[in-house]
Amino acid sequence: MPKDARSDGGARGAKDAKGGRSGKGEGSEGSTKPKGARRGGVSPLLIGGAVLVALVVAVVVGLRLEGGGPDGESPDEASAVDHIDAEQREWGQALARRAADDPMALGSADAPVVLVAYSDFACPYCATWAQETQPELVERYVDSGDLRIEWREFPYLGELSQTLSVGAVAAGEQGAFWEYQEAVFDRQGELKSASDPDGVLDEIVEELGLDGERFQEDLGSDQSGISVGHDFVEGQRIGVSATPAFVINGDPVMGAQPLDVFVRSVDTALAAAGE
Repeated sequence: MPKDARSDGGARGAKDAKGGRSGKGEGSEGSTKPKGARRGGVSPLLIGGAVLVALVVAVVVGLRLEGGGPDGESPDEASAVDHIDAEQREWGQALARRAADDPMALGSADAPVVLVAYSDFACPYCATWAQETQPELVERYVDSGDLRIEWREFPYLGELSQTLSVGAVAAGEQGAFWEYQEAVFDRQGELKSASDPDGVLDEIVEELGLDGERFQEDLGSDQSGISVGHDFVEGQRIGVSATPAFVINGDPVMGAQPLDVFVRSVDTALAAAGE
């Protein structure tokens, strides 16, 4: 993830992923929901460039965790300046997949701004962002065609994270990813504390009216696991080590930041795109 990244001192972000775990994990047009996922990759050259600057991101995040940027400015003051150059904007556009049939995307495939979100279903800060900030962004920008949200699975918090991520892919195969996202985050605490989280997941599937047999088949399929692994490795390669993490037309935003941080980033990206 290149150049700058925003953080709020860790108050609304999860712990770091340890040692680059594998994709298996241990420890929408307008606001419609496209169906039938088939997702592409990111240019290895662009990813390689992101890896080279990952250490720079770590340094910048560390500075923000201490309460300010290199010049002592607050995060709000620093983010008010458009620090994203044309090359990085281009990198951000290449990261977006823009598949019209991606069930894990909201908004037009041709939207001028794409927010790529890396998330873990066991992460409480991801739940906060999805419940509080995502609906505001949908209302302000997705419904008008200015913004597209593309979801990526980054299950680094353990076995439950992996299961829920693969379940998200399975729900997406039935055109119900966004309903699944809402239901899982609503019952996140119950899923994490349950002695039988699989039973809770079965209840969610039933409540959503999904085909349970098909869901279980997709949950156990190699292809679903590969899809999650692809997202996870992509995130690692661009420097993601905690969730939630976002890239908005090349602008990295780390953690469940306040709404105004995302509004400022989207507005700046729209201006840069000439919208």
